[in-house]
Amino acid sequence: MDSLISLKSVCKKYYLAKETDGVIAWCKQLIKPKYTSFDALNSIDFNIEQGAAVGFIGPNGAGKSSLIKILCGIQKPTSGNISVLGHDPSLREKKFLNQIGVVFGHKTSLWWDLPVKTSLDTYREIYGITDNDYHRRLSELSDALNLTNVLHKPVRNLSLGERVKCELTLNLLHSPKLIFLDEPTVGLDVTSKHEIRKYLNHERKKNNLSIFLTSHDLGDIESCCDDAIIIDKGRIRFDGSMSELSKNFKANVKLTVGTQNSTERSDALSIFKTEILNLPDISILNDGSTQTSYIVPKSSIGIVFSLFEAGLYDLEVTSLDFENNVVNLFKTWSGE
Repeated sequence: MDSLISLKSVCKKYYLAKETDGVIAWCKQLIKPKYTSFDALNSIDFNIEQGAAVGFIGPNGAGKSSLIKILCGIQKPTSGNISVLGHDPSLREKKFLNQIGVVFGHKTSLWWDLPVKTSLDTYREIYGITDNDYHRRLSELSDALNLTNVLHKPVRNLSLGERVKCELTLNLLHSPKLIFLDEPTVGLDVTSKHEIRKYLNHERKKNNLSIFLTSHDLGDIESCCDDAIIIDKGRIRFDGSMSELSKNFKANVKLTVGTQNSTERSDALSIFKTEILNLPDISILNDGSTQTSYIVPKSSIGIVFSLFEAGLYDLEVTSLDFENNVVNLFKTWSGE
């Protein structure tokens, strides 16, 4: 199977003007500016096959948006080789652009003061969509995303959820092979999220749509993606299937510790916290006044239980959900 996306040693540097202190230094910087650089992406390598749905996960500042902008041709990499659908995205060839869609959850491609339908009609002309295909696709998308009653409203009068669904409709009208989604459900209610996730899965099955999705809502990743790439500080930390990632997470459990005696709660939790954190590979998930939750390797459960005093604690041991596991990874990497 041909690669949908292929990256080899891709780097992206940004340059910032150095800060100055005083008028003389400011004048020197104005005449002969000096810059500092930082790496947004550092030697990124991965391959994605056609028909895949990949979740791109990482904390703020990890390089997610920079990579999406490079993949769709908005920015150029500092170095490295990129192929998307067999094209160099930076060339912005018409044949390439006709095969992709891009949705940025925090930006709009719709005309703010005009009805949604006006923007859709304009995109039909830009992409050369036939009348039959246009009406068929628009009817299908508006029914699936519950947009029938909003197409003739000005964009400025739409709710956030309605606007994002209209953005998705706009970028799926021309039946792209690949869609990039950068935080598409940010700020949406659960109903809008469900409709978007459901339709993306429908498009994957019906039209073999490939999806490259970044989101801080890990429910999007779990619902729509078969594979995951985790990035942190511009470097790839994980590249594999969601099942493989979940399998790696099963080595840990969540241990919630409280005390039965309220008068001894503070001292008991403090003493226990000091002792348990001396053990390897244990971290705090949530630290409250009445109870504390820890991430504990299953292999260390026996040792942890030996630290308890009889009758003093309320304990709960549960499996870690996907989101808490990812949060723990970010906390672990932040100390490097």
